[in-house]
Amino acid sequence: MKSFGFLVAVLLFFGSTQCGPIQSAKTNQLQSEQCKACDFVVTLLHNLWGDKILEDCLMDFIIKICETFNFEDHFVCRLMVKDFEAFFSYLRFEFPGHCHDCGNVTNFLSSNWTVPIPGDAKPYQPPPTPAADKPKLNVLHLTDVHVDMYYEEGSEADCGEPLCCRGDQNPVEVGASATTKAPIKQPAGYWGTVTGCDIPYRTFTNMLDHIAANHKNIDYILVSGDLESHADWDYTRTTHQNMVKNISDSIRSRFPNIPAYFSIGNHEGVPIDVFAPRFTPERYHMDWLYDTMADSWKGWVPADQDANMRYMGSYVVKPYPGLRIISVNTPLGGDPVNAFLYINQTDPDGTMSWLIAQLYAAEQAGDKVHVTAHIPGGDSECLEGWAINYYKVMNRFANIITGQFFGHTHSEQFYMIYSDPEDAKSTPTGVIFSAGSATTMSNFNPVYRLYTLDGNYPGSTFGILDWEEWFFDLSKNTDATKHDWTQLYASVLQEYGLKNNNPSEWNNLINRMKTDGDLFTKYRKNYYRRTDLGPCDQKCRHKLLCSARQAHHSENLCSDLPSYDPSDIQAPFYRKPPSQYVPTMADYERIKHEVRADDDQCKR
Repeated sequence: MKSFGFLVAVLLFFGSTQCGPIQSAKTNQLQSEQCKACDFVVTLLHNLWGDKILEDCLMDFIIKICETFNFEDHFVCRLMVKDFEAFFSYLRFEFPGHCHDCGNVTNFLSSNWTVPIPGDAKPYQPPPTPAADKPKLNVLHLTDVHVDMYYEEGSEADCGEPLCCRGDQNPVEVGASATTKAPIKQPAGYWGTVTGCDIPYRTFTNMLDHIAANHKNIDYILVSGDLESHADWDYTRTTHQNMVKNISDSIRSRFPNIPAYFSIGNHEGVPIDVFAPRFTPERYHMDWLYDTMADSWKGWVPADQDANMRYMGSYVVKPYPGLRIISVNTPLGGDPVNAFLYINQTDPDGTMSWLIAQLYAAEQAGDKVHVTAHIPGGDSECLEGWAINYYKVMNRFANIITGQFFGHTHSEQFYMIYSDPEDAKSTPTGVIFSAGSATTMSNFNPVYRLYTLDGNYPGSTFGILDWEEWFFDLSKNTDATKHDWTQLYASVLQEYGLKNNNPSEWNNLINRMKTDGDLFTKYRKNYYRRTDLGPCDQKCRHKLLCSARQAHHSENLCSDLPSYDPSDIQAPFYRKPPSQYVPTMADYERIKHEVRADDDQCKR
């Protein structure tokens, strides 16, 4: 919930997901107005109330700000604040003395923590192209399914709320009673709607049925997180646990002999984005989620990784001799709306150190590694501290990492890693591939991806040789009788004229798209799985190309893109733009009086 995250940022911690940081002419660094607001408001709250303000008055104050400055719709403000109530109450005691870190941890060009990495990186050597007759592996990649169990055909798809197509699940305002309903402007389709809606459960299962019937040679499945809908205000632990079980069982029943390896998305948190590290009080710990996942994924997550899964939501599997797949819990370590990271951002639960240890062990054993996770480091929904540490780790172990499989963005994207994190002319050493989403939120057709990998044989690189994509065109599949999945393209190499999937070829693709309008148009079409996109001027083009350069947040990587605005670090396109208004001291004083904050009845 983008705008609500901004409110949380303004009140208690900086929600860096909300909008790009601003350029400071004096320091030539990216700084955050929200971070200043965080420091201001935390000081204000404690000066006015100390630690004695009653929780209900604090909640009234937060709701009033949310509603007054239109951070979200009224019913969303009220329900989201209720979801976050316990965290607001806890964090208001923890934040004095911590906001001084805000300017560093949320400056996208700054990182305030590092982890030791053993050994020295050797010059990057791209994997050799295997002989054509060598065995192959076929891997299905699903991500961001965002199933909405309350999706209702014929309901309003253009509702003006954060999530539509939900019938009466979205009241205009909590407590409001409507005797008549407004005419439907855009009715929700049977299988889904390309707008601000998620997909119904039947679309997800239809996708699985189609894959099971038409792709008989799948060796394993990757699922890169975000199973729940975008109705963040409806989140409960029980519904999330049920969704994990449901999605896992749906995959297992259709692919009974094929392992599936999941990673955790930010929407798995309750409240959204909140993943409590172990330094927090036990009542906030994520055992309720990690235990459910560990139980649901038995047989897929090996027994010797059960403890890791239950402790930090990460694990490693060895599906074939010479290959290790590492699933990393990125919302725990890098999500900028994870409130607990503003108390202590440094390597939560040792996740980055654990990743390094797994990579070092693989290197010593002569194994290749695939990393699967949810949030890529380059967009505005990943803290730079996590992004740059991950970047350095990928560079150190570049010669054994032959695949990085992510999600989160909903669009088809890739992110380059360079030997010099500040120079796009240095050697390309890796590529993060973010696959497109199964959900339609926002303005995408559902999609899935099938990778062809170097196969299981002695000396295999297990590298990505090629992939194909299939999508569900909702402009043609308009009723229950039509459910045709169509191949978007048969070969990504042929689609973009790539010689292979090595990092240098993807870097060359960026450079070619700077001047080749037809090639860029094709890339943009595949990005959305749509053709009705409208024009994209030079600034628009450079924004997309710059995004591909940035596996961490650095304007230096886009210095050759003259129309690129360094203050416009990309946020995921499915996010709702936040309110741009930053409240003033007078605003807070007025609201404080309106919610009787000066009254003794608000103090313990």
